[in-house]
This record gives sequence, C-alpha cells and structure tokens, in this order.
Amino acid sequence: MSPILKLYRSSTIGIISENFRLLCDPWLEDGEYYGSWSHYPPYNLDENINEINSYHAIYISHIHPDHCSEKTLKKISKNIPVYILAYHSKFLKFKLETLGFKVNEIHNFETEFLGKNFKIKIIAADNCDPTLCYKFNGCANILEKNETQQIDSLALIEVNGVKILNLNDCPYELAKTTFKKLLNNKKIDLLMLGYGGAGPYPQCFENLNYKDKIIKAKNKRNDFLNKACNFINELNPKFFLPFAGTYFLSGKLSSLHYLRGVPTIDYASDYLEKNIITKSKCIKLNVDSYLNLNNFETSTEYQPALEKDIREYIDNILSKRKLSYELDEEVDNQELFDLSKKAHLRYQKKIKELNIELESNVLIRVLKKYIFIDNKNHQISLIDSDEIYKMNNYVIYDLDLKLLKKILMGPRYAHWNNAEIGSHIKFFRKPDFFDRKIYNAICYFHV
Repeated sequence: MSPILKLYRSSTIGIISENFRLLCDPWLEDGEYYGSWSHYPPYNLDENINEINSYHAIYISHIHPDHCSEKTLKKISKNIPVYILAYHSKFLKFKLETLGFKVNEIHNFETEFLGKNFKIKIIAADNCDPTLCYKFNGCANILEKNETQQIDSLALIEVNGVKILNLNDCPYELAKTTFKKLLNNKKIDLLMLGYGGAGPYPQCFENLNYKDKIIKAKNKRNDFLNKACNFINELNPKFFLPFAGTYFLSGKLSSLHYLRGVPTIDYASDYLEKNIITKSKCIKLNVDSYLNLNNFETSTEYQPALEKDIREYIDNILSKRKLSYELDEEVDNQELFDLSKKAHLRYQKKIKELNIELESNVLIRVLKKYIFIDNKNHQISLIDSDEIYKMNNYVIYDLDLKLLKKILMGPRYAHWNNAEIGSHIKFFRKPDFFDRKIYNAICYFHV
C-alpha cells in the first residue's frame, strides 16, 4: 500500500501508511470560536466517526480551536493517544487530559517513532528561544530557555522515507529561525503551509471605513501570501500544499467574511505558483480527497469552489446561526466591573512578571460606560464616555457583554485571543497603529 495523505477540512489531515495512521489537528465540527467559525462544505463527523476513530494517534500543533477543537475531540475515542510539543505552559496538555486523552509530550527537536517507517519530530516555532518570542510578542520570561513560551509548533513527519513538513499556523518571523537546524541539508518532499492570517484586522477595526477595510484587507492578504512565498523559497520543497486557515464566519458576524483579508485557497494557490522563485510544484487537493505520497498524484481531479455557492451557503445557512453566548443571561455593569477589579490584580501581577511595558491604555465598553484600564498609573475605574475625548493613546474594546463576562471569568469559559480571532470584538484605537504588546497583555485580564 502506498502511503497517502487525506485532506479533511482546513488544517485537519490524515497521514496513512500500511502500518500506521496519524490524524493532525482535528477540527471537524462547526461552531468553534464561540460559534463564529464554520466549514464549507460542511463535514458530518457523526456519520464518519468510525473512520476518524480508526487513527492510531493524533498530533495537535497548538491550542487554538481550529487545531484543537473541543467540539470535535469530545466525539473522538479517548483510546487514541495524542502527541504535542512539551510547551512551557501546560494549558494544551491539561485541556486534552480534561477531555480524557492520554497526552504524550515531545521535547523540542526530539523524534518519536510512531510505527514502522513512521516518525514525527515536533519543533517549537521559535526553537525555544525566548529572545525571539519577546521580540515578536513583546513578552516572555527571558530566563526560561528549555521550553517554548510561544503557542505554535511545526512537525516534520516522515513516512516510508517521504518527508512532510507541516507548518500549520507558524509565523514566518519566528519559524524561519529553525529551518537551518531542522533541515541539515535534508530535502522536504511536501511542504504544508498556511496561506492567510485569521484575526480581527481589518474587519473589526472601527477606525476604518468600508473602503479602507477593502484596501487593508487586500494588503493583509498579499502580506501573508508573500510570507508563504518566503517559506517555499527558503525551504525549496519538491511539492507544496496550501491548507489551514480555511474558515467561514457565521451568525451575525457573517457579514464580515469578505473583509477579513483571507484569500480563497484557489487564489492563494495561483498567487504562490506565480510568485515563488523555486521549481517547487503546487498541489491542489479538494477536501475529502487523497494524495498519493509515492507519486504525488491526487485521487480526484481538482474542482475549484464556486463563489456563487459559497455566498449562498453563507447567506442562507451560516448567517442564520446563533453564536454560543447569545442565549446566556443578561449581565449588568456592576457585575462586570466587580469581575474587572479582580482581573486587574492578576493582570498587573502578570505584566510585571513578564516585564511588559505598555504605552497605551485600554477601554472596555459596558453599556453607556467604559472600564478604564490605566496602564500608566496602574489603576482601573469605571468612567463615562465623555471622558474619552480628553484621552490619547488608547484602544477601545467593544464586545457582547455576555461574552465579556465569560472572558473575565477565565479561560475555562472564554479567552480574549479566541474572541479576537473569532471576530467577536470591535476595536477603535488612537493613534491608529498596531501595538502587539497591548493585545498580548489583555489576555491576562481575567480572574
């Protein structure tokens, strides 16, 4: 039997040899990111659960729900062992163990033999270098050098001598530092890489009008595609397969779908083919189809998705869905502010511990008032909207108060980063520039 690779949805793939079957980053149920992320075409996990449960092991690259889908994993057999990177933070390990899985941590650059002629090497995006993490994110414990403080990993999977490098969501700025050590003159047969960047920009930024958002979306699209080109040019694989990051916004957020700056996979494939400088060949693979890893032929002829069908599915199906928090009980200002005061104590402790220097303040809308996080004076208060006009250097967060309550209660309920990626938060910033440290620091603002 020739080893094959099956593309399920987004970054979910199966690598199958005669003796071993590995499932990567299972996200097969709609509704992750608090109901906002869905698939097209939809996948029926219940009808296909026996196939999914036939895998011998699962590799999960990182904790984001489109790679570690709780809704999906709850349905998968807990007899299947899961392999992850040995992260400094144990959130991913604890999450998987809470779901009932046996978790195997692999240390950076260690090789795990999964079966006959089947092995995996998991690598931290920043190669466990905290100075790179600090430079990229604006926060890290510089003294901790044994385990990564980043959340992303990549995997080199070798089956019957065929080398597959799965980059999933690894940022180019971080992952490029690992290539020389990783490859060591080895040739990659198949490079699997993302082609777009999920997140709230530009669709959720109220500094921008509609025309500005269209322009910024195109710029973002091309920026991520150019980074994908850099990956291909530096790694020079025999073949590359664009995947991961394919999602469709649902519910009341579906109107933002075409402002995200995420290209279709067909546009991405054409762009990469035209702009790379290597002789690497692009593979186009429809979902639910196979790639033969001996000759790199696909099981079916590739059929591009029709834009008309996608629009109809978004308008008629996805737009009518409810987001996960919309049916929760109403909340009031005092309840949110009481939670915020407790969250502020933890927030202050954490940014001091990580040596994060913040120049901007944060305002969180709660009905007709705002929770004011004064980062200069290390204070928190509840203010009227009139006071904002006197301020400079701030970012306003505006989100459904029911979701805000969940976030303030802690990551067991909801998380700032997932709310951002899911397009649940509207932002207004003054001045209008990106300060990564603010968006990373706010993740610690919870009880």
